Amino acid sequence: MQEEQNITVFVKLYAILAKYAGVPIMHQPLRLEIPAGTRLLQLFERLGIPDDEVKTAFVNSTMQPPEYVLREGDHVGIFPPVGGGATEHSVCGII
Repeated sequence: MQEEQNITVFVKLYAILAKYAGVPIMHQPLRLEIPAGTRLLQLFERLGIPDDEVKTAFVNSTMQPPEYVLREGDHVGIFPPVGGGATEHSVCGII
């Protein structure tokens, strides 16, 4: 039987996604041991993040699709959809 290899990745969860870290992660990324061959989508699942709460993921500062296979030492940033911003009235200077 072949022993499963693990790799270490570092994950930052931004905005409302920070609640899925399970621990306070204000400035430090989560250090996770995951099986080699894990894809970004599987990382989202492991963290308990629903698909509709992920907008974009960056690995080593490059946007990657959910099918991206993570590698040893990757730094992952996961971002939620962004809402809010200027309203029609605030753009015109009327609040």
